[in-house]
Amino acid sequence: MDPLLLLTGIAIGLSVTAPLGPVNILVIRNAIRRGFAVAFLTGLGAVVADGVYAVIAAYGVRSAAHAITDYARPLMIAGGVLLAVIGIRLARARLTLAELQAQEPPSGPQIAGKMLTAFTLTLTNPGVFFGFLAIFGTMNAVLRLNDSAGRPPVVVAGVAIGGILWWLFLSFVVSRFKARISEKTFDRINRWTGVLIAAFGFALLMEALI
Repeated sequence: MDPLLLLTGIAIGLSVTAPLGPVNILVIRNAIRRGFAVAFLTGLGAVVADGVYAVIAAYGVRSAAHAITDYARPLMIAGGVLLAVIGIRLARARLTLAELQAQEPPSGPQIAGKMLTAFTLTLTNPGVFFGFLAIFGTMNAVLRLNDSAGRPPVVVAGVAIGGILWWLFLSFVVSRFKARISEKTFDRINRWTGVLIAAFGFALLMEALI
C-alpha cells in the first residue's frame, strides 16, 4: 500500500466532508440532543454515500456516471424536497433542556433511521459526485488511478477514513461542550438548524428547476 496515496485519499475525504452542509448540521444537532455516539453514527451514513460516489469516480464507471448525470435534476429535486421537509419540521419543533434530559436513549431503528437520512441526503446531492469527479480529475497526476488495479481501492479507503475522522472530531467537540449551552441558546440552535437545512433544500430546488 502506498502511504502517500492513502493520505491523499484522507485529505480528499476531509475536503469533501468538512464544509458546512445539511449533514454537518444534522450531526451537530444530534451531538447536542443525543450525544457523541448517535451523532457519529449519523455521520457514518454520509460516509457510505461518499464511498459509493468515490468508487464510481475512482473507477470511472461510465454507465453509472452517465446515469447520475442524466438524472441529476430528479435527484436534486428529491434531495431538495427532503431537505425542505426535514428543515421545516426541525424549525417548528420546540424542545426544552428538561425534556431533552428526560428522553430515553434512541433505539436501534431510530439510529438506523438517522443514518439512512444522512445517506439519502448525500446520495441525492449530485454535487457530491461531481465534486469527486473534479477532484479526481484535477489530481490525476498524483493519484494515477489507472497505473494499477490496487490504487483506486486505496484512494476510496482514504476517502472513507477522512470522512470518519471528520465525524469523530465534530461529534466529539460538539458533545463535549454541549453542557455549556443554555436553554435559550439550545432553542435558537434547534430553530436555526431547521432554517438552514430548509434553506439548503430550497437552494437545491431552485438550482434544479431554474
